[in-house]
Amino acid sequence: MLFPYRNDLRKTLIPYLNNLDEEFWFKKSAFYPNNLAWIISHISSSEDYWVNEIGLKKNCILNLNDDSPAKEILDNYIQIRNYTDEILHTLEDSQLNNLVEVPKFSDGWTPPSVPTLNWLFNHVYMHEAYHVGQISVIARIHGFQKPLF
Repeated sequence: MLFPYRNDLRKTLIPYLNNLDEEFWFKKSAFYPNNLAWIISHISSSEDYWVNEIGLKKNCILNLNDDSPAKEILDNYIQIRNYTDEILHTLEDSQLNNLVEVPKFSDGWTPPSVPTLNWLFNHVYMHEAYHVGQISVIARIHGFQKPLF
């Protein structure tokens, strides 16, 4: 099984998000630039971008924006991973070594290793882990329950 850890965070995070009052999704703070809705939207949209546009050379499938309600954000978060998992299960091991062309980013970021499909999927999962850690920070700042990681 490829990337067996890929959904471990979601086993805790999705039930947490399902039970979180919508007001907490959009709560902002002077101490932290992003809210929980932005974090989950960003994770989802980034996965969509990397898998579809960069990896598959297709159009993105999600349509999240700043006005999306919490339920729509959560549904898209679940949808994009189901979609990514289906793609991952159709790939042959040898295809994971295929190179992907990574765009030039304005901040100068470049992949730390050769950008293959294997690297791309790992990048998506590590990016999610990084941002999921921010959810605990946001919960602590606002005084609501954090996920039980």
